[in-house]
Amino acid sequence: MRQINYDHVSAMRPEYTQNKGDCTEIIYENGETYIAEKNISSVINTMGKYYCTDLKANRKVYGKLLRIKNNVPIVFSDKHILVPYKVRKPLNKRDGAYGYFNLYHLTGFEGKGKNAFIKLRNGIKLKLFQNLKPYLKHITLAERLFTEKR
Repeated sequence: MRQINYDHVSAMRPEYTQNKGDCTEIIYENGETYIAEKNISSVINTMGKYYCTDLKANRKVYGKLLRIKNNVPIVFSDKHILVPYKVRKPLNKRDGAYGYFNLYHLTGFEGKGKNAFIKLRNGIKLKLFQNLKPYLKHITLAERLFTEKR
């Protein structure tokens, strides 16, 4: 099993893999992908340990700062702010519906409504499984983390 290079993660999303079940596709800055044979929450928890970040405190502090309760961006460092986006409708209640992308790698959006894509710096497009207009408000909130004192 290959080691995940957390410093170069551009995005990650849950994916059902044949004969393995709920896995996580990790997309690196250079466009390479890697399938981790564990669910997205396990990958996020491991990434939190790697960056010595308390995910519960992260959710509480930044949720209060941004005045949101759900889908709070995860701040690992000044260079790693992971923003959640809806990827799929899960088949099981324990399966994740949300993936994450690094806010610093966002270049823009493409499409409208439910046919929208998130465009990353490495040229990869991530399908958004929710309406774009309300999601743009979520991005604006996440961008506030750039300017707010942490």
